[in-house]
Amino acid sequence: MNQSDLTASAEDRSRFFWWLAEWFLNPPSQDQLASLPAAETATPDAPDDAMDSAWRALANAAPNPETSSLDTLGAEFTRLLSGVQEGMGPPPPFESVWREDRLIGETTVAVIETYGRAGFADIDPDAGPQDHVAAELKFMAMLALREAEARRAGDEADAHARQAQQRDFLDQHLAAWAPHWADAVIQQASIPLYAALAGLLKAGLDQAAAELAAS
Repeated sequence: MNQSDLTASAEDRSRFFWWLAEWFLNPPSQDQLASLPAAETATPDAPDDAMDSAWRALANAAPNPETSSLDTLGAEFTRLLSGVQEGMGPPPPFESVWREDRLIGETTVAVIETYGRAGFADIDPDAGPQDHVAAELKFMAMLALREAEARRAGDEADAHARQAQQRDFLDQHLAAWAPHWADAVIQQASIPLYAALAGLLKAGLDQAAAELAAS
């Protein structure tokens, strides 16, 4: 890819991860529902690409923003993402929970230290412990944005450094546990929207890893 393509790819990655993080941070709003792709825009004859398939699945699972009950969607959000009671849904989406079977563990500390080395403090205080899936996705989004800014400024050294940070964080943290959590959401979701969002997370992580490896 040329410089313009690499910049556009980093910008797209940043927007995607930030947008997806918001779905895993708070119960959905009407504005969020309105941001989902419309089913009629999903093209069944599109190339057999995992990311395209995930977007089509999300479009087909999108509730009608005018008629969907935010209370029902919010209750499902709480069941799937809050870990309010063992057995009611998957364990909550914190890296330490999924890799160490405890809240706030060594991986939590490692994640926070990684943020600090990249020049960031807490990514999103609303997420609680900063190894929450939404905080980790937002960290990826911020790194991708810094990469795009560096490319536009002609700072190749910084762009490559930001790419390396994304690759390392995916490999050492986000991709090491989030797909397993997403699988649990897909298995336990009673509303198609959340299964589709979890599928999109898996496809997005795979695509980001492929893009970063190739650039």
